[in-house]
This record gives sequence, C-alpha cells and structure tokens, in this order.
Amino acid sequence: MAGIVSRLPFSFSERSAEAAASYALEGVQYAYAVGGMPWLTAISDERPMTRAGAPIKKEQFDNQNIPGEQSLASWWLRSQQTFIGGAGLLYQDPSADNQYAIRYGDSVGVNPWANGELSLLRDTSLRIADGTADKHHVVGWSDGTDRFWSAVGNVLKSDTGAATTTITWGGANTIRSLTSDGTRYYAADNVSVYRGTGAGAGAALCATGTTNVVTRWVKGRLMLAQDNLVYEVDNAGVKTLKFTHLNPSFVFTDFAEGTNAIYASGYAGSQGAIYKFGLDTTGAVPTLSSGGVLAAQLPRGEVVNCLTTYLGAFVGLGTSRGFRVGQIDDNGDIQYGPLLITNGAGCKAVAAYDRFFFVGATNAIESDSGLYRVDLGQPLQSGDVSPSVRFAYATDLQAHVTGEVCSATNFGNSDRIAFAIVGQGAYLESASTLEASGYLTTGRVRYNTLEPKIFKAVTVRTPTSLMGSVGVSVLEPGGSETSILTVSQGGAQAIENVILAAPASAVEWLQLKMSLTRSTTDTTQGGEINGWQLKAMPGAVRQRIITIPFSCYDKEKSRSGQMVGREGRTLARLSQFEQLFARGDAVSFQDLRSGESYLVVIDDYRFEQKAQPGANNSNYGGVLWVELRTIADVITS
Repeated sequence: MAGIVSRLPFSFSERSAEAAASYALEGVQYAYAVGGMPWLTAISDERPMTRAGAPIKKEQFDNQNIPGEQSLASWWLRSQQTFIGGAGLLYQDPSADNQYAIRYGDSVGVNPWANGELSLLRDTSLRIADGTADKHHVVGWSDGTDRFWSAVGNVLKSDTGAATTTITWGGANTIRSLTSDGTRYYAADNVSVYRGTGAGAGAALCATGTTNVVTRWVKGRLMLAQDNLVYEVDNAGVKTLKFTHLNPSFVFTDFAEGTNAIYASGYAGSQGAIYKFGLDTTGAVPTLSSGGVLAAQLPRGEVVNCLTTYLGAFVGLGTSRGFRVGQIDDNGDIQYGPLLITNGAGCKAVAAYDRFFFVGATNAIESDSGLYRVDLGQPLQSGDVSPSVRFAYATDLQAHVTGEVCSATNFGNSDRIAFAIVGQGAYLESASTLEASGYLTTGRVRYNTLEPKIFKAVTVRTPTSLMGSVGVSVLEPGGSETSILTVSQGGAQAIENVILAAPASAVEWLQLKMSLTRSTTDTTQGGEINGWQLKAMPGAVRQRIITIPFSCYDKEKSRSGQMVGREGRTLARLSQFEQLFARGDAVSFQDLRSGESYLVVIDDYRFEQKAQPGANNSNYGGVLWVELRTIADVITS
C-alpha cells in the first residue's frame, strides 16, 4: 500500500531564516504576520485581542531549616550582619559554604574581627626614625614594662612607647640579626654575636664572620646560621656545627620552633626549602640532633624570607611571592597551603598574637605599607582544618608611608604590634587612639545572575549612639562612586531604606562602600557598622503577552472585501504554523496596520473549529488563537 507524501511548506534547516522572516503587504490587506506568515484578524466582541505584562518572578519554594531573606516576597534582598570572614570576596552571592554572609571585597583601616561589628583599627606612630637603606629589626620584650628593641645600622635602642634608650651593644658594624631569650638581647653583625641584658651594655658571645648571619632563640637555645652552616651556641658562646648544606651558595634566612623540632628556612638561587632538627629527649636535658632533614620544599621560583610557628601547630611562611599558612604534621614535617596573600614585593615579616598572624604588607594598603592580619580561628572551608584550607585575612595596621616591611614583633606582653619599614623606621600600634578614617567595600552584589537589576534602597545598621561618622556610597561597574548618605557624630538620621541616587539605569552588579571616621571629641572612639542590606528588582526589559485570534479558513474575505484562499488552504497553513511553534525559536510578529514589529516566542496556540466543514471538507477552518511573548523591543516601525 503506497503512502501519501506531502511536501513540507519549508525545511527544518531554515530555522534561522524563518525566525527573521517578515512579510510585506502585496495586494491582500492582511492584518498581522507571524514568522512571515500573513493572517486576517478574527477579532470581535466575543474574541478580543489582549495585551498584558508577563510575570517576571516565579513562585519560590524554601526548604531551608532556618528562614532567611530568600523566604521573603517582593524585593530581591542581600544583607550581611558580620564581617569575620575577611577580605577577598568577588561576588556577594550565596554559595554552599555561605562565605558571602561573612566575607567582603576589601577594606582599609577597619577592624572586622569582632562578630557583628565593624569598627576602626588603632592608629600607629613612628617611634624610631630611620633614613638608611639598612634592614630594620624589631624584637619585643618586657621587664614589667612593655618594650621593644630596635636595631638599624649599628644602632641598638630600646623603646617603651614613651621613651627611647640607646644601648651600647658591643659592636660597631651593621646589625644583621636580632633576637631575644626574654630578657637578654642577641645582636649579630659580620664579626660576632653580642649579648646584653635589657638596656644594658653587651659583650661578644661568639664569632660570625659573614654578612649572611641569622640568630634566633628557639626551644630554649640560641641557633646561629652563617651562610650555608647551622650552629647551636651554648651559654658560654661555644658553637657546635649541626648542619652543612651541600650547596655552598645556600643561604639560611630564619629559624622557628615546633613541638619536637627546630626549623630553618633558606634558599639557593630560585629554590627554597625548610629543614628540621629533631630533639633527642632520651637524656635529662633534650639535645638537638645533628643533620638537618628536609621538612618542606617550596615551589620553584619561591623562597622563604621569614617563618614563625604558633600554638604548636601553625606555621607562617613569608615568601618571595607573599604569605602561606602551613601546619606541622605528626612526623614534624610542614604541610603548607596555597598562597593566601599575594604581594609582588614578597613578605619579609610575620608575628603572632591571640589567634592571629600579623604579616608584612609592603606597599599593599592603598600603595602604602603596614600589616595584614590572618585569622587562624576562621578557616574559610567547612570540615576539618587541613593545610589546604584558606584562612580569613584583611589589611590591618597602617604606617601611611611606602617601603619594605622588614620586621614585626609583639610589643612586650601587650596586644600591640610593632613593625619596621626600610628607610622609614619603627612604628608602634597605639594603645587606644583610632585611625582617622577607614572603609569597607562589599563584594559585587549581583543576586547570582547576569541579568540587569534595578537597585533601589540601602539600609545600614549603626549603634543608636554614634560616635564619629558613617558614610555610604555605591560603586558601579563603570568605576564611578556616588555618595548616598553620611550620618555625622550625634546625628539622629537612620540609614534605613535610603533610596539610591545611583546608578541611573539597570546594571549587572553593585558594590557598597561604607566609610567610618573617628570621633571629633574622643580619639578612642569612632564610627561603627553592624550590618547592611540592599534591595533591588529585576531590571530586564519587561516582557508582554499578546493573545490574538487569527482567521484560519480555506477561503476568507479581507477588509477591502477581497476573497482570498482555496480548498485545502487551512490545513497547509496550520501545518506550517505548527512547525514554527514546534521549533521554539524567536519569530517576528508584525502589526501590518500600525507598522509595529516585535521579536516574539509563540508560547501557546489553539485552533477552534465550531462548524462542520462542507462536503469533501470544503470551507474547512476556524479561529487560531495564538499567545505570543515579546522578547525584544520594537525592531521596525
């Protein structure tokens, strides 16, 4: 039995051409055209044409255990009530680990480490000025009064933060290294290591004989590195050689102590490494084993400038590329994580206090120098802490000058930090005076979509009794900054649903910049922020739904009374239209009377035939209802 084969009105391969097809009136006065197919209207009192706005939001389903802003209707919301996750967040979008709720873009001069509170950091002051190109060493100590030693050039001083004392340390050449056992200092030049108590005079302890000299007090003993040699020095000044690196060009850079080992960092050319020296506890007094064992190898091209260990587990590595956090494993080896902070000038200073590492930030705080702070109590990944975990960090103390940050230390037993900058001097954190100003910039708020948004209002929570001032501005994708509101000290104006003066049009994302300033009457107090919220709406061009009835008969009459059509025409046109619909592609919709034309998608259709066709299916037809959704503005008119 032979089948009846009919040729399709057009090929499926013509999708692009059909989508762009349009119709030009020629003779018959058709009313509309869809995808190049002309139609007469079937509009009447019983069959009206309708135009309506398309819904832009879908119903939300929230299955979270704890309700949040995703449960609310109407506005698109994004808010934050704490900043303890630190800086480095690009997009303030929800994620599996919810970092968007605790992290932000960047900050200068502000302290994010108290939960639910953003405040100003403490100021710093220049204590010991220095205009030389020599490395400036600082080491903290206390004799009941908090102090730090400062060594630069051939000058050694002790500073209480209020008064400075120059020390006759015993040498006359440039001090290359400085350390302390708590009450005594050890200053090394290219001739000897000199030892003295407090601010008293020093005397030679043992010979050095090189400019590449490092001395550190670790594990209750004095360690000394000279070029590629590692020594242990006893209380009488006797040096015992513990390790000779096979490469005579290898230079040791620092020492640190672990639970059961001492670590020594160094490099040769572009290759950096850390060696460990174990402790033999079989005797009455633990002794240091001879021969260094490799504990960690740095990536080629990266060397360790400085290191410190903390809390028996963490290792801070200042390298030629920046800063890494490592951990000591059960074998005493160091498993370090990825570069947490990248700095083109490298990192040459690290200190530790409370739960924090304080890390040298050379020319990294708005091109000035100071410190970063790394929070070891805030890993940025869920689950067990491991060497691969990144920790929260942010810029911290500022010196408001440029130069290499070469040393950092605790100020005696206090919570204050001192640090030194080459060519500038030694700086000390104030006990109570705050920075004059600071700011925090959020990540880019884009609501997890590239669609444009209309940002409407901002709320910023502040204490009811505001000291200092708080300012809010917005940063647009083009880089412009627009101030929204500033609340001065004692001001009663709340930053509550403040209408945004910018941006003027819909944008993909927006950032908030929140600025704090110090009180004009009390330098120990300043502005404070407890949280923020942005409100936005979808900013895409609103779509419209057009529902229209077309006449679809074998034979039809135009507005001018002209008859058009033939037997069998209805089925062919329906088949052609249904293929347009089945493709799902965008097509043009033309109102041939007004000249308007839109790019649309055919959302739905139905064909209604209310009368039986004549004999042999003559005069077959009915009304074709078409629902169109616009996806672009008028393309011709």
